[in-house]
Amino acid sequence: MNYQINFTNKVKADSVTVACAASYTTLQGKRRMLYTGEAIFQRAAVAPLFLQTGEVALRAMEQIMVGLQQDYQLVKVNFAQPQNTNLLGVPTLQAFGHYLTEHKLLHCVPTHQVNGETVVDTKFIQELRIG
Repeated sequence: MNYQINFTNKVKADSVTVACAASYTTLQGKRRMLYTGEAIFQRAAVAPLFLQTGEVALRAMEQIMVGLQQDYQLVKVNFAQPQNTNLLGVPTLQAFGHYLTEHKLLHCVPTHQVNGETVVDTKFIQELRIG
């Protein structure tokens, strides 16, 4: 079963909210939710690099992958553009692949081999905010 994760965020003067939802589309074209979650971090208490490097998103994705059955494959991740990129960053696909390898989660995503190296085929999309 293929699924996707959508991330949204809200940056306020004293907090950063990161929300995500995992869903799949049925054969009839209906979207079904698998998981929704939200984390609110007080800016004075959270380690800045945790947010700036996108590690917060990597850990959220790991939580979803670990909670789903092994036949679920994460094929796409949509990131809403952070309201303040100095405070909140999006992980790179390379960082994602490295994280999956380190945490033994490559079975949770589609992959292929290039010159003996495993390449993650999950699509990362950063949506631009207008207005």
